[in-house]
Amino acid sequence: MQLNKYLFFITVLILTLLISAFAHLRNGKRLVEKVAISFESQEARFLSATLVNKLLIQNKGELPWKAKDSLVLSKLENLIEENPYVQNAEVFHFKQGVLGVNIREKNAVVRVQGIKKYYLDKEGNQFPISKNHTPKVPVFLGSLEEGQKEDLLLLIDQIDKDSFLRDELASIHYRSNSFFIGLRSYGFEVEIGQIRHIAEKLSKLKVFCAYHDNHKLEKNYRQINLKFKNQVVGS
Repeated sequence: MQLNKYLFFITVLILTLLISAFAHLRNGKRLVEKVAISFESQEARFLSATLVNKLLIQNKGELPWKAKDSLVLSKLENLIEENPYVQNAEVFHFKQGVLGVNIREKNAVVRVQGIKKYYLDKEGNQFPISKNHTPKVPVFLGSLEEGQKEDLLLLIDQIDKDSFLRDELASIHYRSNSFFIGLRSYGFEVEIGQIRHIAEKLSKLKVFCAYHDNHKLEKNYRQINLKFKNQVVGS
């Protein structure tokens, strides 16, 4: 009796494994008839599903493609990631002959507007201006030197932590060994200086803007300077 139960369970296990292997083999031989493209966290901005489809077709030819098991998914991912607007791509199999593609686009934090025009993401990666999408990011005016990039990204990161300053920041310029910023709602230019003590400087800027909004100032300032400790100097 015990032996019969043992043989029964062994037989069921073998049949299950055979059915799974057969289903896997059959699915692996299925042609890819459709590519389902999605964009992580948000709608496509720089790219579109149509553009990604064209890229894949140019590389693999028209659908349907050969059996799924013969597709090297990592090569398809590398192909998509060669696009300058792609941060990361994942390619995976769906059932019923569908190939899934999930894409995370690069996220611009600043637009450099010099002799060369391009975007930077928060890691400092450079990618080109797009005709498809214009993100609302501050503009760095002039040519960005490699040695200025780290401080620029740190300045933007600190400003981005404050909702008021993030919405106000319009432009950034570097001259005479100082960073200068332009604000959307105020007519004066703000001299930041170097990035050290940046939190304190931005706090002074917020206090000055609040005072400016709540009091009628006798003088219209052309520039305010945050470089000096515990004070704001206007001119």
